[in-house]
Amino acid sequence: MECKKHEETSADPGALLGTNSLYSGPAELFRISLRHEKHPHTQEARRVTLVTFGYEAMVPSNNARFFDSSEEARQQSTGWIAVSSRDEDPYLFNSRFDKSIIRHDGSYCSSVVDLQRSVQVPTMAYFERLVLPHVDKPPRIVDIGCGQGGLVDALTQLGVQAVGYDPVLRREAAHLRKRYWNLEEPSADLYVMRCVLPHVQHPWDFLQGIAQSSPGALVLIEFQQIEWVMRHSIWYQLSHDHVNMFSIADFTSRNRVIEQGVFASEEWAWVLIDPGETSGYPPAPLNVNFVSNFLALRASRDATITALSQTHEALAVCGAAGKGTVLSAALQECCADVVAIDADPLRWANIWSIQGSASYPQS
Repeated sequence: MECKKHEETSADPGALLGTNSLYSGPAELFRISLRHEKHPHTQEARRVTLVTFGYEAMVPSNNARFFDSSEEARQQSTGWIAVSSRDEDPYLFNSRFDKSIIRHDGSYCSSVVDLQRSVQVPTMAYFERLVLPHVDKPPRIVDIGCGQGGLVDALTQLGVQAVGYDPVLRREAAHLRKRYWNLEEPSADLYVMRCVLPHVQHPWDFLQGIAQSSPGALVLIEFQQIEWVMRHSIWYQLSHDHVNMFSIADFTSRNRVIEQGVFASEEWAWVLIDPGETSGYPPAPLNVNFVSNFLALRASRDATITALSQTHEALAVCGAAGKGTVLSAALQECCADVVAIDADPLRWANIWSIQGSASYPQS
């Protein structure tokens, strides 16, 4: 949504939010502000109550990009994380996200490999058994943000008609389109979004657009669970370009969820939803104990940097892109030498860190 005006207020949070607020607890857990916004489609102006929790940090603007030189990497833009929610629509998002500094092109690396350097498509472990039975035969499937087309390739080999869209594609194929997907594209029976909706500003409007352009279509969504991030204190998972931080409850409280599951030791979750059919319930409130964990997450970040500042040796960050980029950028506050290591050959010798560090294989 376009932000027309942003007012900070020093009013008592309880008084500002009111007795029916979805948030309660000590005032130090969150900061309250009022914001005037325009709806992205209707342009209707409205005032919303923005609740910002105890985690704010400056990070690289794009956490999965590589660069041609160390100088280019060091000059990359930075962005801010401010974990927030709207009292009127409680889900977690980055209220300081800046779309103008996001770059999706051939220097964006989205592949997932294991330690044996094999490309992984974990979706296929459950897709045939739990997703395909709910889609008309033969289905037409669209993979929005398909990366390098791994899932589309796998579905094509099964004889399923699938097309992938992504501006980061570095190869050509009849079933791949090197561009963003939009509502004017041919409709489908099933849309797949694997770690894509977390990058989409105004996610519920996006899903509603799919429902209106393709009535009856289902959407399969994969995302990293914010509960897992907090449970394991993985503060470097929070990045500028992951606009939204989801829980399964965000979907069950808004849409009819047909199937759901988890994988990768519950770090990742997936839901199969009908975006055109609402749950009939109001959005699930965020529990104050859940929210207070962001203060603990910030404390974990500070403790990590303080502890590592005591070392005078080079540090190796395993997993150079994504989480590793955010971690490397934070470590530059205290450490001079950071070596980036990754199992993915596509990342080797490329420059990832904001420090200008190249990525190397595990050996």
